Amino acid sequence: MTLGLYLYKTLTLLLTPFLGVFLRGRVKSGKEAADRLNERRARGLPERPDGKLIWLHAASVGESQILLELVRRFTREGLHDATVLMTCQTRTAATLITNAFKADIDLEAVRGIQQMAPFDSPSGARRFVAHWRPDLAIFAEGEIWPNLMLQLHANLVPCALINARMTDNSIKGWMRWRKTARRVFNCFDIIVAADVQTKTGLEALSERAVDNPGNLKSALPAPSFDDQQLPDLETAIGPRKVLLAASTHAGEEALVLDAYMRLPADTFLILAPRHPERGDEVDALLSCTKYAIARRSEGDQITPTTNILLADTMGEMGLWYRLADTVYLGGGHAPGVGGHNPLEALRLDKPIVTGPSLFNFNDLTNRLIEHQGFAIVDDAEALAEAFPAPPVSAELTEILEADALGPMAKTLQLLKPLQKRAGISG
Repeated sequence: MTLGLYLYKTLTLLLTPFLGVFLRGRVKSGKEAADRLNERRARGLPERPDGKLIWLHAASVGESQILLELVRRFTREGLHDATVLMTCQTRTAATLITNAFKADIDLEAVRGIQQMAPFDSPSGARRFVAHWRPDLAIFAEGEIWPNLMLQLHANLVPCALINARMTDNSIKGWMRWRKTARRVFNCFDIIVAADVQTKTGLEALSERAVDNPGNLKSALPAPSFDDQQLPDLETAIGPRKVLLAASTHAGEEALVLDAYMRLPADTFLILAPRHPERGDEVDALLSCTKYAIARRSEGDQITPTTNILLADTMGEMGLWYRLADTVYLGGGHAPGVGGHNPLEALRLDKPIVTGPSLFNFNDLTNRLIEHQGFAIVDDAEALAEAFPAPPVSAELTEILEADALGPMAKTLQLLKPLQKRAGISG
């Protein structure tokens, strides 16, 4: 065992007795569901179904969407003989996954189970892997948990890391613990990077070849929407121009409001925070303004005098994108976030403006910024000046169409040997 792994195991072991205090604090802040804390401890888990089981793990919404699309592709290729267990770290992602298993027509044939991810303690990792006994494990993007990885490796579970993304700082951090990094990353049978920076970093850390077919978020379809509600909302908003602030984080709503105050009086604003559980917080900010607010989670109706819709609900982003004339995409002005996926809005021909901190999408940003339909703004004044943004160019649309075909197909091909090894058809 390397020194880094020894220290990590020791630290997580020492923290385990305090896990209850930590989790209760997260419940109070709305980040955890009180009735799901046992899942974090890998205790009281539901019975494992008979037969093959694929475990897919994601951090939050974006990664979960990738894995759900992967499951859709699996089912189209004949995967009907395995249970799909999906875990995540956030309540928002848990709701997304649960709703998809219930209502997504492309997932009708899937035997799906959604669970919160276990805390990565030595005992929790052992209990989780021993209970679920996965035949194949697939992790998305940056979800690298050493205790869980070592347990899977010890139990000879085929394991893949797909759409891996690492920032420069993250790579440098792992480089300080080269032997530990090599041990952990070589628990993965296959590593598929989302960008060149991650590919280069992971090859140096793991001392093996890493594939880079592209970012899997380019393969995600435009978000669905309720086609019965869209006409009613369009009628309620009327001819007003619409600015959608999508997936915003703390501090970004204030920036958007500052910009909104500079816009023509007949502009309509939709505020859709990244985490709907922040609805009360955003509502308190909006209540300090002179504007008339409608709150979606409370069923408020939009009237001709309504200025702002607080869209603090799950699963309706497809509606908000289709109503927008311009999208301000959050995450680019929030410290440490690194931006969010711009492709959903662009696929609907909705021009995007966003903040400058986009380290999670460096490769994609460098390609998009050259074309009309994607712009970076530094502050509220620049955001106001950018509205309404010019339409998405034909050149940008062609790029998106080409990107949608390759990365997911290549990743599925790379996963075939692991499926065969696990005895899973499809």
